[in-house]
Amino acid sequence: MRKFVAIIFVTLFFASFASAQTKPKPKPRSTPIKAAPSVDKGIVSGRTYTNKTFKFEVTFPNTWLIPGDDFEAYMKKQGFDLALKAPDSLPPVSKAKVGQAIKNVQILLTAYRSMPGETDNAIVRISVENLVLNPQIKDAVDYFDAIRAGFASMKLPADFKYSETQAEKLGAMQFGYLDTTSNAGKKRMYATVRDGFAVMFTISYSKDADLQTLRSVLEQGNFRLK
Repeated sequence: MRKFVAIIFVTLFFASFASAQTKPKPKPRSTPIKAAPSVDKGIVSGRTYTNKTFKFEVTFPNTWLIPGDDFEAYMKKQGFDLALKAPDSLPPVSKAKVGQAIKNVQILLTAYRSMPGETDNAIVRISVENLVLNPQIKDAVDYFDAIRAGFASMKLPADFKYSETQAEKLGAMQFGYLDTTSNAGKKRMYATVRDGFAVMFTISYSKDADLQTLRSVLEQGNFRLK
């Protein structure tokens, strides 16, 4: 479980790091860069997640778990660190850059098919990345192209593979998406860009049925919420 939990964030890590690569070289700073201001985390009612700031609502199957805000702290006491942070396996320079870029990514919701710790699980994370420092990213295609550029610039594990930037219409929404595979399993990240933020729906899975579940969640979601 420790390895799986540590790796499910890989796509999010590189998403932040990739977009960071496209920024102009910053001027020297006298103080550390602070994390981006917190955004609306939305609300959960039953299995429905609503975020009025980013104007969408999605509903997960009744069999899926959507833990509360104290879940991360609880799992840490059980020996599972679910916090978003740069992997120790990265070289020091890359780890520092990824760690800084991660501050622009905020997790809004985590949903599990099974209780963390069980084998063959599937995990969906809804997150947002602040693109204020990357005004050249206008849509999901730009976003994933930046991610792929980041992949190309890094020394990746030999087992880590990634797809071309792709697109899929689910319901009334057109999403960009990227697939990755590694020894830890498969991942797909769907994204849309709204009001200067990349809104991401990332699934880590092994069974194609779980990917279909996320596709159905997005297809039936309301992305024109007022």
